[in-house]
Formats: sequence, structure tokens, C-alpha cells
Amino acid sequence: MEEIRPVTLADLEEAVRIIGMAYPGNELLTEANRQLYTARVKDTIENDTHASFHGCYRGEKLVGTMKWFDFSMNVHGTKMLTGGIGSVAVDLLYKKEKIAKQMLHSFLYSYRERGISLVSLYPFRVDFYKQMGFGIGSKINQYKIKPSSLPYRNKGEIAYLGIADKEDVLACYNRVVRKTHGMISRNETQVRQFLEQPQRIVVGSRDREGGLGGYLAFRFERAHPENRGYNNIAVDEFIYETREAFAQLLSFLHSQADQVQRILLSTQDEHFQHLLSDPGNGSNRMLPSIYHESNASGVGLMYRIIDVPLFFHQLSRNRFGTQSCLVRFTLRDTFIPENDGSWLIQFEEGLPQVVDGGQADAEVTMDISDFSSLAMGVVSFEKLYLYGLAELDDESKLPLVQHLFAGLSKPTCMTAF
Repeated sequence: MEEIRPVTLADLEEAVRIIGMAYPGNELLTEANRQLYTARVKDTIENDTHASFHGCYRGEKLVGTMKWFDFSMNVHGTKMLTGGIGSVAVDLLYKKEKIAKQMLHSFLYSYRERGISLVSLYPFRVDFYKQMGFGIGSKINQYKIKPSSLPYRNKGEIAYLGIADKEDVLACYNRVVRKTHGMISRNETQVRQFLEQPQRIVVGSRDREGGLGGYLAFRFERAHPENRGYNNIAVDEFIYETREAFAQLLSFLHSQADQVQRILLSTQDEHFQHLLSDPGNGSNRMLPSIYHESNASGVGLMYRIIDVPLFFHQLSRNRFGTQSCLVRFTLRDTFIPENDGSWLIQFEEGLPQVVDGGQADAEVTMDISDFSSLAMGVVSFEKLYLYGLAELDDESKLPLVQHLFAGLSKPTCMTAF
């Protein structure tokens, strides 16, 4: 019989071994990497109030591990406590015994019981977690840019940032969080760890009063195995809250053209190609008929609503469009039976409220995974209906439901976990 409970220091080495074998690409089985990661896990167990390791035990035997996170997330302008899960790992000897499913089940119910309506994760397999009710989040686009393709205006306010600037960096980041749907707040410890990475270079743009309006964190990467002078810049993080800071940081990247071949920059900005004089990524591929390959894109972070009525209650001050209407949402959730059912949502000039009765103006049926993507602003209702992933009692009601979700921003997240 399995039991899910917190991992203790007595099981520290075993937890690290299981994680190392589940994620061999992290090279945790080498002595140096294992020691560093063990120290990080130990610190989390002893000191972290926002993250914890939990394990699946068969008797006293640890057979799987996972890491839980408490996040403060901007959800459509509302600061919400949400959950995250990462480092889901099952001992190689116990694969295909539904250990991962049991751990996910425990995580979802634990956070639901705490009054949390939304959780997220980075999937090792998208289809696996979609079956468990997680919806796909925003795409990320990776560009490989010639520095000279970026605009150059002025970089006179750019300066290096270090540990002494951690309070300014933290304040700048969290100001952007307050303006950006999907972003997760950070604390001083996280910013210190971010700035202490030995290979990471951080520059920032300060205004005339000394305030930090944005910063750029990057690393140099070899671009050719036999040419040490052939390098790229890999951007780890690009934060800006003013137009001037954005222009200054872009100008800084432009000015590296004499030393750098390409800038590797990943962004969830759908319109980034408009900024570039040459959006090509250097592959010289042409897509039919004449479309120049500009970037690679991928799906990653997934979201799941684990308590539908609570989600709308927590967003009761956020507008979903401007219409006044009553909509019945019938949602399939095979993983959380309490979240499987129908709810009437009254929208008053876009403000939602869960109600007990009334004649619905429209009735929607869909899976909780797709509804999670819809409610987070990732995809339009019109597209879900076209794809057969959402049903309506009357197709003439499509514009009404589409309008409720059409104005939602897509979520942006820069937190890896």
C-alpha cells in the first residue's frame, strides 16, 4: 500500500538517486553534481517555506518523488496563491505501476483542500498531463538573431548589475509581475541565487534618478567547436517595464555585433519578429511558398483549474468581456470527480459570479484541460469550437461566448520549476 508524505532528511540520498536516474540529462549521478543537488534539496527541506519535497512510499521504501511549490501568480490582474509541481520522478524498478498518477492525484487534492483553484507544471510529456486535465499554455518562440538586426538607439544608461543591486532587481521584476498575467512573484533569496550564477552576466538600464527600468541576463556560448572566437549570447531573462529601458537593452545587444554571431532569445511575445530588420534564424530554410524560417517554437508550461467555482469566485472582480449573460459550463474532469459537473456563471458586464439557478443564455460542454487553456487566455473559444474541443447548445450563441474570453491576455511566465 502506497502513502504520499513529505521526504525527510533520512531519505535525502535516496530521493536524489531517484531524481538523478529519472532525469539522466541533468547528470546528477556524477559525484560533483550529485553533491551540489543534494545540498539544494537539503536546503529546501530544512528552510524553504514555499517549496517542499514529497515522496511516494511503499511501506518504508521510497519509490517516487516530487517537488511542490506555492506561487503568488498574477492571474488576469488578480494576485492569487497557486500551486506548482516539478521533479516528478519514479524509481526505475517501479515504472508502469501508476506511481506518478498517485503522486499527481495527491498533489491536486492537497492544493484543492487548501483553497487553491489553479496549478501549473512543465510536462515531460504533454499528452500524459493533458489526460490528467492540464491544458496547454502559451507557446515560447526561440529566435537566433544577428545582433545587427536589432534596433540601435542609445545605450548610455546601461550598467552591470550584481549582488549589491538585488533589491532593485527584485523590485523591478515584481513591478513587471503586477502588470503581467501569468507571471510569478519572486523573493530576495531567489533573486540572490539568480544573480550569483557564475557564468551569468546581468546588465540593467537606469533612468536619470537611478531607478532600474529593466535588465538583461545572459551567458556566452561557443558557436563553433573549433573556434574559440566564434560565440553566441544566450539570453536567460529579459525584463523591462519602460519603453526607454527596452530600447536601451536592445541597443546593448546590437552593439555586441563585433564579438557575437547570434543572440539566442526565447520569448512569449507573438509579435517579436516585427522588431527585427532580418528575422531569419540563420538556417536559410524556406517554407512553402516563400516564407523565411524565423524561429523555433514549443509548448511547455501547462495549467489546470482544480476548483471551477472557486476559480470564478477568486476572479469575481475581473471582467470577462463586457456582456451580461448567464452561461452554463459543463466540464468533464475524470481525475477530480468533484470538479466534474455543471456550473451556472452569471456575467454582469463581464464580472463573473457562480449562481444556483436560472435559464442559461448559452450552454458550453468541454474537457477541463481545454477549459483551463481557455480561461487562462491561451486559446479562443471560437477555435476550440472549430476544432471540436468545445460544444454549444446552439451555434448562434458562438459570438456571445467568444466575446467573454476574447479580451483575455495570454499568460507569460519566466519561472522555471
